[in-house]
Order: sequence, then C-alpha cells, then structure tokens
Amino acid sequence: MARAQPDPYRELFERSADAILIIEDERFVDCNQATVEMLRYPNKEALLRTHPSELSPPTQPDGRRSFDKANEMMAIALERGSHRFEWDHMRFDGEVFPVEVLLTAVPRGDKQVLHVVWRDITDRKRLEEQLRHAQKMEVIGQLAGGVAHDFNNLLVAIMGNGELLQKKLTDRPELAEYVEDMIKAGRRGATLVRQLLLFSRPQSASMEIIDLGPVLREVHRMLERLIGEDIQLVVEPCTEPLPIRGTRGHMEQVVVNLVTNARDAMPRGGTVTVSLRRVAITEDSIGAIDQLAFGPYALLAVTDTGEGMSETVLAHAIDPFFTTKEVGRGTGLGLSTVYGIAKQSGGGLAIDSALGQGTTVKVYLPLRDDEPLSRDAPRAERHARGGSERVLVAEDDAIVAGVVVRVLEAQGYTVELASDGADALQRILERPGGFDLLLSDVVMPRMSGPELVRELRGRGSPLRVLLMSGYTGDGLMQASELGEVDLLEKPFSGSELVLRVRDALDKRG
Repeated sequence: MARAQPDPYRELFERSADAILIIEDERFVDCNQATVEMLRYPNKEALLRTHPSELSPPTQPDGRRSFDKANEMMAIALERGSHRFEWDHMRFDGEVFPVEVLLTAVPRGDKQVLHVVWRDITDRKRLEEQLRHAQKMEVIGQLAGGVAHDFNNLLVAIMGNGELLQKKLTDRPELAEYVEDMIKAGRRGATLVRQLLLFSRPQSASMEIIDLGPVLREVHRMLERLIGEDIQLVVEPCTEPLPIRGTRGHMEQVVVNLVTNARDAMPRGGTVTVSLRRVAITEDSIGAIDQLAFGPYALLAVTDTGEGMSETVLAHAIDPFFTTKEVGRGTGLGLSTVYGIAKQSGGGLAIDSALGQGTTVKVYLPLRDDEPLSRDAPRAERHARGGSERVLVAEDDAIVAGVVVRVLEAQGYTVELASDGADALQRILERPGGFDLLLSDVVMPRMSGPELVRELRGRGSPLRVLLMSGYTGDGLMQASELGEVDLLEKPFSGSELVLRVRDALDKRG
C-alpha cells in the first residue's frame, strides 16, 4: 500500500508562527498550535470549546462593544472576500493584547467558512508609541531651544539690572526688598528654562563619572525634612559601586523630584520607598518609555502608597507643564525633568501606576564600569574681581548689551560695544592688539560668534574669547568644537559675568 503524501497546506497551517483558526457556524472548528500558545490555553481542545466572543474584552479601544464590532468585521469579510484590521484580544489568563486580524471567507459547499489569521502586534505597538513619544519630545526640545535664546536674554536684563539697582539701594531697604524679589523671580525663571532645555541640550561637557550610591546617601537627610512627619521614608541603598555618567546636582534633583511627587501623591500619609540597585537589561520588557540598549544599569526606583494614576494621567505624566496638582503647588516639570536628565545620561524612565495602587517610577542609568570615577575638586568661595583691561562686547540684543556694558564698566573695565559678529571683526582688524578680551554672543545676524572666532583664528589672532549663549543648540555645539573658547551660559548674574570675564583674562599669555 502506498504511503499517503503529506498535505503541504496542513504543514503550513501547523507550522505557521501566526495564529490560524477556522470559524464555521460561529464556532471554532480548528486552530494551530501557535493559537494555543498565543492565547495561553492549556491545550487545543479547551480552546476549541470556547466561543469566539469569549476571546475579546467587552469593548474595543474605540469604545465599541466587541460583540457588535466583531459581527460588523465578519460581515465585511464575507461581503468582500477578506478583511484586515486591528483588534484587542484576551488571553486565557485575562491579559488583553493587540493583534492584527485577517479574515478570509472561503466557500465550502453552500456556506462560507472564515479562515482567521492573528498576528500579535504588542511589540509593534510599543515601538510605534516610543516613536510618537520621541517625535513629541523632539518638537518640545525644538520649541524650548527656540524660546530659550530670547527668554534668557530677558532674564539677563532682569537679573543684571536688578543687581545694579540693588547696589544703589543700600540705604533704602524698603525698596531693596522689592528688587530682591525681582532677582529671585529671575532666578526661578532661569531654573525653568534650564529644565526645559534638558529636552534639547546635547550632553554637557561638565558631565562626569560619578558613583550614584554616595549621592543617595548624601541626599537622605534632606529627604527626611522634605516629606513631613506623616510619611514614612524607607531607603534601600546599594552596597556595590554604581558608576554612571552625569552630574551630582542633576542626580540629586532626580531623587528630590521623585520623592516630592511621591509625597504629594499621599495627602493623608503613607510610605515612600527609595531603592537603588544594579540590574541587567537583557530583553525589551521593562516597560521603559524609550527602548534601552541591553547591558548593565543602575536602577533608581521611588515607590509611593498613594492614589496612583489613571491611564489618561499616566499617558501624559512626563509632558512638560502637565500636572494634576492645585494651582501654585507645582510647575508640572518634575517628571519631565527627571526624564530629560535620564536621557542625557543615556538612560530612560518607566512608570508603573494604577488608580488606588500607588506609583513606582524607575530611572535606568547605564553603568560605566570600565571608566574611572571623577575626582571632586575642592571648591573655594570666590568673589567677583574687576580690572582695567579692554573688553569688546559683541551682542545684537540692545538690552543685554546695555546690562553687560554697565556691569563691566562698574568693575573698572574699558568696554566697547559691537552690534554683531561682523561689526566686531571689523573693529578688531582695524585695531590689532586694541582689545584684551572678546565677549561675544553665539547667535547673531550676519556673523555668529563661532564664525567670528574661526575668522580670527584663521587670521592668527591670539585674542582671548568668552562666548555667551542662551541656547545650547547647533551654534554652541560649534563653539565647543573650537576648543580654546570659554563658554558662559545665559542667563547669568552680574557677579557670575564678572567672575568669568576675570577667569578668561587671567588665562592670557
């Protein structure tokens, strides 16, 4: 007797990585092993005893009842011959997951049988969401960078003129108090701009290799004062070194922001747990907002026993200025700042939360085990010191230029003002050796600060340069490539300006 030849179509049916089912008279009559595994049923027989309506949640993402929409999708397939669409299905353990469905109507005798193919698109959906989020953050970064230049110029004027006025009101304390409030508001504005720029700023040259463990230990006492008596603070430190790339100030800000958010989520008290440990990411299953490279990470997790977040709130949790707090209780930049700092260090963020179940925010920072820790240099208290040198200021914003000139002249410097880079270049070429320092803005019409410096270096000029910038975008990245040029970020106070000018001049020779 001849051996029966294998059915190639049955082989394809059984070996397909996609789930394949056959529906006849609104019942499952067959399925492949991939279906059983995808839906996590104990066996094929148990799955085939299930009615198709039992494999969907009550409603679909568009809010429609699954039963009604399924009938519509099947009707379309029967009418057209086939129909492809996305659907939320439900596994045996209750987990809802997205699939791409292909329904094909196949004639069998006097009726139509539906052949169904399901493809799990969970990973694709996560990647699409990560892409949408990355695009949204890029737009926010571009907006922040565009606003920062002009806004920081305004803050320089507010803070600089405020300090000059403050020095003239030593005998009028009732007026000096108003000026002090104005300067404080300027500093607060500067902090907000710096937080926004975390989305657009390239990695700063000031970032170092630091051990995250000591940072948490040093900030521990501050956290106890921060949370209040009705909240219990539990800190779970890590005993092994956790070298990461960042700044101590930024990492302290991450911890403080997360603990502050946790505190505010528990108006009636509760427990905040701060833990730090080493983890290894070996697969993309940690639920991070952005996909992270595989490897060793420091994991800083802050958990509260508070109210938790709804899905709607969770979807916008890291958006800048999004907040559920009362007016005056927060800027909505806490989590967005944490996200920005984590991204700067090459890491990412994951948030686990549900209403009534508290919240855990996880910050992943890649470990730099192969790089030596940076050594902290002692910082002595410094006082602004003036001089008599000649300074050429290139600044196209008249208000900023006026503040800079007044501050430097008050310290004894001889100051000349150029309206932009081209004007500054002409003055320098007309009087070789006529200036001791060029203090130039980065972004200017006709000729930018970096372009001016390149032109001077190309002509062999040894003139010392200090660049100012209110936005660390392409212009400042170009400036940093010049190597020997010092950088001063706006907004700056008058005393900071004097210190940096003195430092730049003292490097001459």
